[in-house]
Amino acid sequence: MLELPVAFAERMKALLGGEYDAFCNAICNEESVKGLRVNTYKTDISEFVKNSPFLLEEIPYVEGGFIVSDDVGAGKHPYHHAGAYYMQDPGAMSAVAAVPKAFWNGENLKILDLCAAPGGKTTQLAALCAENGGVVLSNEYVSARSKILSGNVERMGLRNVMVTNLDSKYIAEWYPDFFDLVVVDAPCSGEGMYRKNDNAINEWSIENVKMCAARQTEIIENAVKNVAPGGYLLYSTCTYSTEENEDVVSAFLDEHSDFSLCRCDETVEKYTADGIDVSDGTHPELAFCRRFYPHVCRGEGQFVALLKRDADGKGGEKLVKDCTVAPQKAEKLAAEAFMKETLGKVLEKLCVIGGNLSVLQSFSKNSIPLPSFGLVSAGVTLGEFRKGRIIPHHHWFTAYGNMFLSQYRIVPDGDEILKYISGEEIAVPAELSGYTALLLKIGDSAITLGGGKAVGGKLKNYYPKGLRQLNLHRR
Repeated sequence: MLELPVAFAERMKALLGGEYDAFCNAICNEESVKGLRVNTYKTDISEFVKNSPFLLEEIPYVEGGFIVSDDVGAGKHPYHHAGAYYMQDPGAMSAVAAVPKAFWNGENLKILDLCAAPGGKTTQLAALCAENGGVVLSNEYVSARSKILSGNVERMGLRNVMVTNLDSKYIAEWYPDFFDLVVVDAPCSGEGMYRKNDNAINEWSIENVKMCAARQTEIIENAVKNVAPGGYLLYSTCTYSTEENEDVVSAFLDEHSDFSLCRCDETVEKYTADGIDVSDGTHPELAFCRRFYPHVCRGEGQFVALLKRDADGKGGEKLVKDCTVAPQKAEKLAAEAFMKETLGKVLEKLCVIGGNLSVLQSFSKNSIPLPSFGLVSAGVTLGEFRKGRIIPHHHWFTAYGNMFLSQYRIVPDGDEILKYISGEEIAVPAELSGYTALLLKIGDSAITLGGGKAVGGKLKNYYPKGLRQLNLHRR
């Protein structure tokens, strides 16, 4: 049983009134739940559900979102390695789900996820906008966390994400009035994560709440500069304090008369509580904000506010100069030969990022300029040019493996998957030759797990060492 900080408990009693006992019972006595969100960029929801190795409880406000039992090891299953789904708290899924569904019909959407690691919302955003040509700039201020973010983008096989490691002030300066949707999942005091994170309880204090609120105000004031006329600003936290939630939004509305609070998608409204009017009646629309409580719906705490900018504002006049680095002639020729070898065709917009060659095909219609520093990855990392040839990157397999000329399919419960995930060679048909994508079957379909090089009936393992796992869970 959790023991709540006394001051926190008193604040929640004042906030919830007669609901406090139900809230306290849920947070102190009930187990947290695990959620997964199907990666529609790689697989069809109905196909995954039909062939899921787990019992799934549908999350009613997120298409493709499900609760799984705590003991099934979903985070270690081969389907997780292959990016069939992302493990994500149901409450955390609700933020992106709060955006009206009609928004995703827009063509060539440009989206900014400003505080993005580890990547739950980025991968959700990227999958939703991909079909109509949308792209996501995904930023994380902490360098180590930006690498984790990029790794999740790779695992999910996404082609339409740029990952940066920047202070939000630079993005505000470089991309003014530019994005159709800006998402600020702000760093917070973490009150909503008590059941999952003991440190959140140990580190709680009113002083920390106020410090977080000041930082959130700074971030959102930078983020507002990136919203295009007629665009949306989505603000979320995983905390309950009004100082970090409604107070931040109320102060924002006072300063930005060209923004207004919107109602969230009706499916999210149905399973969440109204926001709290902290403005003494100045902003009664704060009720449009959504509060996700564990005694109202299964999952951890979340706060969501959706704001829209007036459509008659002026667009940005200055953008950062595009600093895309073109490959040298030898690199370009090697990359084109490699693409023909693996895919049978050459993809457009090849560039050099961090010593690797990358393909920016998904960004060709959106013209998001690449910054001169702070760029971690963009598009799909093809590989490294070394000694006149391309050493393929894992991302190339996960993103384009289903298009490879040479493919080999395996099942999620056989010996081959155990060998591959642990870094061993596996036997393949002798007729396979060269770089080969390894696909994992889901019913009658399959998704890319990774790849290797087929030589003489063996597949040399290219699965990254940092991802290998000896105690793989199968079910």
